[in-house]
Amino acid sequence: MKTAVFPAILAFVVISTAAPAFAKSNTPTRTQASTARQDTQFLEKANQGNVDEIELAQLALQRSNNDDVKNFAQRMIHDHNMLMENMKPFANEAGLQPPSHPSAAAQAEKAKLGALSGEAFDKAYIKAMVQDHSKDLAEFRKEAKTTGYPAFKSAVEQGEQVVRDHLEMIDQIAKKNGVAPAPIPAGN
Repeated sequence: MKTAVFPAILAFVVISTAAPAFAKSNTPTRTQASTARQDTQFLEKANQGNVDEIELAQLALQRSNNDDVKNFAQRMIHDHNMLMENMKPFANEAGLQPPSHPSAAAQAEKAKLGALSGEAFDKAYIKAMVQDHSKDLAEFRKEAKTTGYPAFKSAVEQGEQVVRDHLEMIDQIAKKNGVAPAPIPAGN
């Protein structure tokens, strides 16, 4: 099983840095194993999300006539490539392969957006990005609070800041274009 490596590494890190009572045990606790599994699931979802964001941003560069939307799309391509690169060492540890194509949900969204043009396209893309980044920010915050792997936590917190910046940027574009912005999730 590909994901077995990452939980084992996470369990080792947690055990080797935990209190002496845990250091004597060679078997990860149920909580440690659960946290490692959650970290791997988050990593898989985040990597797929990066691929999906890039795919939709490329469409926005082709379809939009709005400079703000195009600038945002260009930033999505740059930043989500950077996020994938930052998560790559953790994906390698976990034995995860990067996604080779957008998810079915992203493909459906692309088809829906691809049928639109002009202002209708821009508003639909903006709305999708507001919703997606609001959800993503909440997921990054949750992962940063629950992971027990310090190096991974640092990478997740950096990713959280990038997603927060994206949400703030798309919210400003939304307001400017008459699209309802999302409330920024409570937290750090």
